[in-house]
Amino acid sequence: MNGKLKYLEEWKELASHGNFKLAENLYFEKLFPEVIKKFSSEFSALFSGEERILISMLGFSPEPLILTAKAVKPTQHFIVTTEIRDEIIGRIEEYLESDFELIVLKDSDFNTVYKTLKELFLKFDSNNVTLDITGGKKSTVASAAIFGKDYRAKITYVDFSEYIKELRKPLPGSEILNIVYNPNKDQPELNIT
Repeated sequence: MNGKLKYLEEWKELASHGNFKLAENLYFEKLFPEVIKKFSSEFSALFSGEERILISMLGFSPEPLILTAKAVKPTQHFIVTTEIRDEIIGRIEEYLESDFELIVLKDSDFNTVYKTLKELFLKFDSNNVTLDITGGKKSTVASAAIFGKDYRAKITYVDFSEYIKELRKPLPGSEILNIVYNPNKDQPELNIT
């Protein structure tokens, strides 16, 4: 499965020998585009509809956010974070063709997160909403997940099937899109048509 990624072994070799900057450059220039293509082809079929709203929680790693956006192919994309890091925003802009709206929370308090997401929901007239909780502070993500369930959003998390313990990183190409909660499947009795 992962052997099909052309630059994987070269990246592992660089990273395992402490050449972290070279490994990072190789990852983003050559390996990550392969990971994106593989992930998108595996998980895009999970999302349909003409209007697809994506709300992404952002922390220190832009990769899961980018992967989810490539799979969802949102018509509207909102990225919610507690602080702006230019390098991370630049990385997101580099890989996402679609526009996104960046929303910066003043803190990670439950009421702040919940109220901000509720105000965001008022901006669109669609019930086809995916809330990606992979990134962000744990307290922020927990609040977002509670909100997502309350407002019937599909909640996703980018997980992985293989982990490189020595590098403390998922094996590139082993990323999995986990649908944590799907209101149509998990609580079909609440379907409103």
